[in-house]
Amino acid sequence: MSAIKNVNALNMTGAVNALYLPGAADIRLDGMVLGFNLVLSVATAVLFGLFPSLQISRPDLAGVLRESGSGAGRGSAGRRGALGISPRALLVVGQVALSIVLLIGAALLIESFVRLRDVNPGFQPANLLTMKIALPPGRYNTDQKKAAFFGELVQRVEAAPGVRGAAMAMSLPTTTWIRTNITQVQGQAPWDEKEPLMAVVQSVTPGYFQTLGIPMRRGREFTGRDNRPGAPPMIIVNESLARRIWPEYPNGPDPVGQHISEGYDKAIGWLEVAGIAADIHEGGLAYDPPPEFYVPCVLHPPQSAYLAVRTQGDPLSFVNSVRGQVSAMDRDQSVSEIKTMEAVFDATLGQRRLTMFLLGSFAGAALLLAMVGIYGVIAYSVAQRTQEVGVRRALGAQQGDILRLVLGECLALALGGVAIGIAGALALTRVMKEFLFHVSSTDPATYVGIALLFVVVALAAGFVPARRATRIDPMAALRIG
Repeated sequence: MSAIKNVNALNMTGAVNALYLPGAADIRLDGMVLGFNLVLSVATAVLFGLFPSLQISRPDLAGVLRESGSGAGRGSAGRRGALGISPRALLVVGQVALSIVLLIGAALLIESFVRLRDVNPGFQPANLLTMKIALPPGRYNTDQKKAAFFGELVQRVEAAPGVRGAAMAMSLPTTTWIRTNITQVQGQAPWDEKEPLMAVVQSVTPGYFQTLGIPMRRGREFTGRDNRPGAPPMIIVNESLARRIWPEYPNGPDPVGQHISEGYDKAIGWLEVAGIAADIHEGGLAYDPPPEFYVPCVLHPPQSAYLAVRTQGDPLSFVNSVRGQVSAMDRDQSVSEIKTMEAVFDATLGQRRLTMFLLGSFAGAALLLAMVGIYGVIAYSVAQRTQEVGVRRALGAQQGDILRLVLGECLALALGGVAIGIAGALALTRVMKEFLFHVSSTDPATYVGIALLFVVVALAAGFVPARRATRIDPMAALRIG
């Protein structure tokens, strides 16, 4: 059974590919996994079978005779401990408590994930095809050759039917980036090297901002004139960098037209600010947009770059067309990492999505087990108290009284587990803070909601045996005694 469960779990993990989990396709079921599962299963069976075996091997004969002589009704829910609580009830309370912890954790992650998905990334990932083009250093060994290839490819792709825009970039948003420092603003003292102003640098072709849907707040985007060899060096900064360099922004002097220097290539000298672009979440949605600036591809032509193509309709239907344009320029040039921008974007949420998925699955299983446990304990209690129920009915108790009696016991189990579970959740969910986004680990609405959910679930689980208790025939129950 354990092996079958592992295979099913692996199949489910394969389905996690749909969750855009990086590396999910490489997960394999091997001997180590099967061996660990076998050892764990045997150890669990031995551990949980040990205590009942010890109890049966040393029976309390006097107690058995007393219970036999006094009728089954006194057995209540089985042997009770010093506090009058049966071991079965204690196990159910423990199940409920663990389920509460898992459910609260899953609810916090789900709420956090929903809020994360609602964050505006700063660009439009829909209908955007991306692919990586790595130029061989042997054939493209100068900046001029690399810039010329990327520039011509963009022009060819843009001319294709159904293409609304195309651009090259050193990296894609939310993936990887290169950082450098801003060294000086013209007319101001050089930036303190002990506390450098670091910024993400992007080398892009004209049309990048329009293709990705990044708004320009001030100034203009790069044009073909900016991307020619020998053109005056231009730079576009994002709003986060503008606020760091010019604290008065958006008030105060207009940054457009001013000059700054950066440390990525000091030989360039001063760069004129052509415009200010809106922030995008380069480091992921959970993090604030970093300071960032953009330069024309001709200034920093990368050896490997990403092509972004804005399409009308399904982006993947344009793959062959774009491949054809690349082959027409260089038949030996390959492309890789062909994905939609939505897939790239969703992959950055893969770890959070998997954590939420697994914890939610465990919480659901725990909730089901807790329901079964509550049902089993209440059903056993009703069976053991058949004579007691018969006596109560004979003395005039109504069906509603019996129903309240049984459901009261059910509610006591649930409330005990809920109280312990909430205390445990308050302690354990603090370690989840790094996985949460704009959600408190002690969110009152989540705790109250899960507690109420469990009370309702517990009452539902105990309702069937409670109804059975109300239908006990008093005369038949007394004859059993």
